[in-house]
Amino acid sequence: MARSSVKPRRRRRPGKPSPAAASPRPRTGGRSARVRVSVLEAAFAVLTEKGYHAFSIAEAAQRAGVHETSIYRRWKTKQALTLDAVLHFAEAAIPTPDTGSLRSDLIALVQRLVSYLASPQGQSLMWALGVPQQPQADAGRQTYWKRRFASIRIVFDRAVVRGEFPADADPLEFFETLIAPLYFRLFVSSEPLDEWPYKKAIDRMLTAYSAKGS
Repeated sequence: MARSSVKPRRRRRPGKPSPAAASPRPRTGGRSARVRVSVLEAAFAVLTEKGYHAFSIAEAAQRAGVHETSIYRRWKTKQALTLDAVLHFAEAAIPTPDTGSLRSDLIALVQRLVSYLASPQGQSLMWALGVPQQPQADAGRQTYWKRRFASIRIVFDRAVVRGEFPADADPLEFFETLIAPLYFRLFVSSEPLDEWPYKKAIDRMLTAYSAKGS
């Protein structure tokens, strides 16, 4: 009787998963994330240099090294792209200070805010968040300020622990009141931002809240 030419299957050792069954390694970031960052950085650069009206998706695509259709698939309009670009830039533009005291934290924070708003990058941000008749502008402003307030709250949380700020006071109300004159100068009176006496304003606010908490 002839022997069968079919070779018997080799048994796999128990406990050792097959290559097909092994779970794939999670990808960190990936090309899509890198392309997105590249497009947003290129778009913000074009916006800062050319302004909103002269901004073009074609130029942003060229600088980012991608095709225009790749941008339109994700962002659809230049309004959506510029808004996303300024929000991406704003995340790291004004880092949260940690100087060891509430007063010096506030001084550092306001100094950075004044410098930022006076810069071409800051002006691009304010323009993109306030473009007339832009449907995304309201949502963009809300997103921007939610992120800013989330980082600013950390400063006040530390101050409460150190006993520098009343635990029952509203830190966002404090900060809105503090920076209101800055935005009045920016959008209404057109007075120089760097001439605003913010240190005196900070001292007055801290004194008022200290008295309120006593």
